[in-house]
Amino acid sequence: MKTKLLVVFCSKHGYVKRYVDIIGNELGCDAVPVEKLADSMLAAYDRILYIGSLRGDEINGMKKFNGYLDAIYGKTVVCGVGLTPFRHYMPRRIKEASISVTYEKFIPVFYAQGGFDVDELSRTEKFSVAWRARQIKSASLINDDDTFFMNAMSAPVDEVKKANIKPLLEYLEGKEVDAKLYSPPEITDPDEIKQFFAEQEEAAKAPDDKKRALKKKLKGKLGSSDTQSDDGKRPEDPTQTEVSAAEEKMPEETPSDGNNV
Repeated sequence: MKTKLLVVFCSKHGYVKRYVDIIGNELGCDAVPVEKLADSMLAAYDRILYIGSLRGDEINGMKKFNGYLDAIYGKTVVCGVGLTPFRHYMPRRIKEASISVTYEKFIPVFYAQGGFDVDELSRTEKFSVAWRARQIKSASLINDDDTFFMNAMSAPVDEVKKANIKPLLEYLEGKEVDAKLYSPPEITDPDEIKQFFAEQEEAAKAPDDKKRALKKKLKGKLGSSDTQSDDGKRPEDPTQTEVSAAEEKMPEETPSDGNNV
């Protein structure tokens, strides 16, 4: 029997919606904007994909979608769409920034490059990207994504194509996908899932000193190798060795890394 798929999306400037159309053409699906999503829609589907544009590492609209995860985390897949080309560490960063800590270990996360055109931005968005451009220009070191962003300011980018979501399409079809191309779920065994939630419940009831220790254990439980090295530290971004302009504090509205999608 064919898997029944619902795609929930948040598209600010149309690039994400075009990916939704590609997914529909390839797999067949129902699709709904996140602002129109309702509880009553969820039970009828075997798989639910949330796909949205990025602001920094966070997917737009995920705050609302996170509220549904209690019921659907076991059948949810997430994809962020941004300006820059794929980097192997992006899916994990998106997962940590976007998904409720309670469920991030159960949900696979993908990344796809979208598009950017300054002329499509609102006045507020233009102010924000101009602010970021000034930060990049004044930084002591810029990385590859900073350079890509600066080039996109003068030459629009449109990289929406089927090839960019091939790993996502294959995953949704039930095929095996190289773990380097996405952030896989870290806990899939039913007994481990049960244990995880039992430990979370224990941590919630524990005294403060024990609670901190249990929460630390849960956060590190089955930690992914793409975010920690043997000494427990996050590996360096291979495109930079110092703090770059992309890591400087930016206004809340800044559409960094491709909010124009």
